[in-house]
Amino acid sequence: MQLHFEARFTSIYRLRIHLRPIITDTQPHDLEVKAIGWSTHPSEHLKPNQISFEDGETYIARKDIINIFTDGSKTEHGVGAAFCVLTNDIWAYQWSAKLNDNNTVFQAELTALHKAVIYASHLPNHNTSKIHVDNRASIMASSNSKSTNETARKIFKILLSNPRIKVSWVKAHAGNIGNERADQLAKDATQHGQPYSHTKLPKPRIKGLLRKSMLEEWQTSWKNGDTGRKIYNIMPSVSIRPTNWIREDVIFFSQHGPFPAYLKRFHLSDSDYCSCGGIGTALHYATECIYIVSWHMRKPAPNFEQEWLKRVANNLVSRQKIRGVIKFISENRDLFRPPWPSTSQRAELSSSITGHSPFK
Repeated sequence: MQLHFEARFTSIYRLRIHLRPIITDTQPHDLEVKAIGWSTHPSEHLKPNQISFEDGETYIARKDIINIFTDGSKTEHGVGAAFCVLTNDIWAYQWSAKLNDNNTVFQAELTALHKAVIYASHLPNHNTSKIHVDNRASIMASSNSKSTNETARKIFKILLSNPRIKVSWVKAHAGNIGNERADQLAKDATQHGQPYSHTKLPKPRIKGLLRKSMLEEWQTSWKNGDTGRKIYNIMPSVSIRPTNWIREDVIFFSQHGPFPAYLKRFHLSDSDYCSCGGIGTALHYATECIYIVSWHMRKPAPNFEQEWLKRVANNLVSRQKIRGVIKFISENRDLFRPPWPSTSQRAELSSSITGHSPFK
């Protein structure tokens, strides 16, 4: 399962190979690609005062600065990004858009910041712009020339060529009028914003789609399979979470182990009886064999046997008893099954049934 998943993920995400529609409708051109290397020459850096992680609220009152506020939002309605511009106490401009429902908040924050720096780069050269962002991660990515995010790299390049554009962190939901307005615009955009399809789907999205698709395939195969029916009756639903079963648990619940009933089924024993006189099944040893009284559990009625197995499988104390049973049987196999008859004994048994001696 895991190898199959990794192969599909590598095909679409790394090798950019189209997958069949029955697997996923998402294709390579829909996915965000990780950038590699440096976005600019190593000698090029942003100005020391271009990026600030101190609360930039004090700049809002200044008349000589154009303040721009950005925000991203993800709600049950979708994903939105927005920015608004405050000039001389007047809201001069605003932008908002609705991203793909599968985009992340981080992508929305970067999209809003990208649109804001583009807007600021087209302002007259004598204007200083201060972009207020309440998401530290997006600021850190956008000020890093080695960021692997394509949108962050575009922001970095614009900032590099426009040192009059400054980016500052502002505390979210602290009564900042600009931040609150941008936040509301982004929330409104999750429902009513213009569709924005330029932000590609994130890596976790395709992983989630492939995982869901493969779990559905696995579930169908498990439900309609011809083998493993005893385990299926205990665990009808597949899951990628480990069951924490050890070898003894698998032997007992699959009933493939040192049990006379199982050994006879595959012609590894002449009898399916336990040496105590009962039929040597897994349930027999767990509930009634006189040689293993220390680990016994109450035997279920025949019509409740399946429910009993489910409860035992989900109870760690019961499974500890099962493990003790299996280990004891494995270490003392000759005690629990009648010895194999010798060649002469098998010959005598055959002659008594057929009436003919094999030695004549």
